[in-house]
Amino acid sequence: MDERGGGDGQGVSTDGGAVAGAAATGAPDGELPDPPAPGEPRHYLRALDLFRVLAFVGVVAQHAVLWPVPGGSQVGWAFVMFLHATRNVFFFSAALVAVYSQLQRPLSVGRLWVRRIGTLAVPYLTWTFIYFLYTMATTARGAATPGSTLWHDISNGYYQLYFLVVLFQVYFLLPAIVWLVRRTRGHHALLFGVSLALQLAMMTLSHYFRFSYGAWHAVRALDLTLITPRLVVGYQLYIVAGALAADHLGQVHRVLDRRNGRVLWGFAGMFAVLEGYYAFGLVQGNTPGHASDLFQPVAALWFLAACYGLWALGVRWARRAAARPATRLDRAVTWGSDASGGYYLSHVLVLQLIFSGLQSAGLTGPSSWGAASVVLFAGTLAGAGILVALLWRTPLRTVLTGPDRKAQRSAYPAFPPVAQEPSTGAVAMAAATASAIAR
Repeated sequence: MDERGGGDGQGVSTDGGAVAGAAATGAPDGELPDPPAPGEPRHYLRALDLFRVLAFVGVVAQHAVLWPVPGGSQVGWAFVMFLHATRNVFFFSAALVAVYSQLQRPLSVGRLWVRRIGTLAVPYLTWTFIYFLYTMATTARGAATPGSTLWHDISNGYYQLYFLVVLFQVYFLLPAIVWLVRRTRGHHALLFGVSLALQLAMMTLSHYFRFSYGAWHAVRALDLTLITPRLVVGYQLYIVAGALAADHLGQVHRVLDRRNGRVLWGFAGMFAVLEGYYAFGLVQGNTPGHASDLFQPVAALWFLAACYGLWALGVRWARRAAARPATRLDRAVTWGSDASGGYYLSHVLVLQLIFSGLQSAGLTGPSSWGAASVVLFAGTLAGAGILVALLWRTPLRTVLTGPDRKAQRSAYPAFPPVAQEPSTGAVAMAAATASAIAR
């Protein structure tokens, strides 16, 4: 995935960071200009760097808790419940970037599929084979048939690699998604409303009802099939939301920037509602696993809030990072964004190795799951980070770790623009002014 946007000189930085861009575009002082619109020269959207980091750290955290947590742990499943959002924010950002890129620089259906699906296929098949070898090496002889195991992993995705199975479907449907976005312009609120209603209906039917016969039983059975984690249908709300955000990037970014605090308070409020509803479910006698079900209406609303909450945090960080020399935090975020693809692909390998060691030491029992989760989280973040850094030094870097975002960042100017030395301010201001006049 990449985040190639556009710009027309409004992103040229001065010694005042984003202020000159704001002046050139008519944005109020102290506010960022609107992000580049489709059809303008491409820029690198920096707010998505922090978004990616928070998303993959959340994925690692979820797996670190999910593997050792006992079925009856109310605290453990409370963590699992809010961390379920990570898969949905991933598909939101993937749709946002892919649709924006296609709107900005349209490709024919064939070229689009070759570019999007083709670039996924090689890493997917490579890591599927790596995990297949790990499975064969750690499974008792005769317990797994090599041929059927490999085919199952290729067709379904090995554990976390299902996200690429879904992404293949998103990219296959991308021409239709872009067509729908264009066709319904002027009616996007209605489109979003229909998508939200459909998602809530699917979640309500799957979570609250248990039909054992008749027509409604058949409807629920179909619903359960459609929301299978490896099918795109269950993520349609977040894909639609990302696609619409791409078409309204300037408006959405303006809200996230100018009303950043309100958005983040709303994000926190929805988190409180989520965990409150989880507690209510426990009081009603539900098991922690059922109360934390990701296929329920309140979870769908939380996932949507998480998409915009993480984006708002990214906008806040990008604004501050643009107006100052790079700090350690800024460099860590940039490195994490570069490494995010590698983390998604490799972290389960590292996590399994650590978990096997904890099991051998007897540290994964019900009384020690919390400590095991901490070790798994910290160890997997560190271990996968080292592995990704080593893989970057190989000729197979993009095959094993995903998109080369360092090259993307070098190829395109940043949005928001990075602060420059004061001596460059006059030149940058002149460029921004000339760009504004040229409009």
